[in-house]
Amino acid sequence: MDSPSDLKPNSKLNVIIILMIAFVDYVGIGLVYPIFAVLLFDPSNLIVPANSSPEYRGAMLGILISLTPISQFFLSPVLGTFSDIKGRRPALLGGISLGCLGYMVAVLGIYMSSLWLLFLYRILVGASDATAAVGQAALADISTEQNKARRFAYLSSCLGLGFTVGPFLGGIIADPSIVSWFNYSTPLAAAGLMSLTNLILVVWKFRETRQILEKRNFNFFEGLYNIRKVFLLKNLRWLFFAGFALYFGWSFFNEFVPLLLRERFDFSLSHIGEFYAYTGAWFAIGALIATRFVHRFSPEKIAVVSTFLVAICMLNFLIPSQSLYIWWITPLMLCSLAFAYPTATTVISNRTCSESQGEVLGVYQSVCAAAMGLSPLFVGPAVGAHPSLIAWGGALCFLLSSLGYWNSRKSGSSKSVEI
Repeated sequence: MDSPSDLKPNSKLNVIIILMIAFVDYVGIGLVYPIFAVLLFDPSNLIVPANSSPEYRGAMLGILISLTPISQFFLSPVLGTFSDIKGRRPALLGGISLGCLGYMVAVLGIYMSSLWLLFLYRILVGASDATAAVGQAALADISTEQNKARRFAYLSSCLGLGFTVGPFLGGIIADPSIVSWFNYSTPLAAAGLMSLTNLILVVWKFRETRQILEKRNFNFFEGLYNIRKVFLLKNLRWLFFAGFALYFGWSFFNEFVPLLLRERFDFSLSHIGEFYAYTGAWFAIGALIATRFVHRFSPEKIAVVSTFLVAICMLNFLIPSQSLYIWWITPLMLCSLAFAYPTATTVISNRTCSESQGEVLGVYQSVCAAAMGLSPLFVGPAVGAHPSLIAWGGALCFLLSSLGYWNSRKSGSSKSVEI
């Protein structure tokens, strides 16, 4: 992974823990992924009134999906700022603890048939997801310019692998035909145990990576205020635009691609599940490939090329009439995406001073979460009527992202950015 000479004291153990947290977190997130649509559209389940229209059920599903990234939007800069002031370890402990509480609330919501408790669960889990910025900042603390992009690629690989395992496992442990006591709450309980595992791991083994040179008081609203300040920084403005377009485009495509697959290729539900597992596996493979190459090229150049390739691959979903072609184009699309994500984060980190890593990366995660939260709320009706817009819209977003990274190269590579 890294030679001993480029590791700071105790950093190898912290790197492993951060990667483990990422993997376990996304297994937990993926566990509940297959159940939401079935849960809200199951007429025998009283979580929504039995006489509710499909439109109402769909609206509730959109809100349920969006609440976590919206919560992450507000909490990522808060946790990022908190981690700069008080340390990475306390921020991880606080965020993961709220996630554990969220999964407990979710199980209670299933048993009480309470949609409002499920809404609360999604908000609390957003706090756990917001620790992604803290983990990235901790990784930046203990990395050099030479190995930072490679470590972010390892992080992306763990996320992809976790999301490959999670939905597959979640679909099994929610099925009472496999084991009699399996039900909708089983994946939520399992995800809670996963989150608890992360909490124990941080308490037991994680060592602080942030050296606090001076004591400062933490203001909860300071992180939110930083969102505005970051967008005023010229050498980050294009990067944040590009990141928003990247995450919006992938959320746009990934959330609604089943509609396109069913209309053009008559995919069954099982085929769609296989497609999601296939994409997750190729993302993990692509991220592993990226670890061998990202340090050899400028991260800005990789971001430009990789986002452009994703756009081209998405448009190719509109060309074939046979589904076999889709299984061939998907590996290139997901491997390109796996190069885009870590290099995009690396560019942000490289242009930020060490004292503001948590704040800036927190705002970046907030922007990305906003993109993922807004996508299902605003594009659902349009793609429902015209599924081909899924490929066109996703490709357009990635072309805009590529343009954003191209323009960011003109703003220089100054590392003096502070908030």
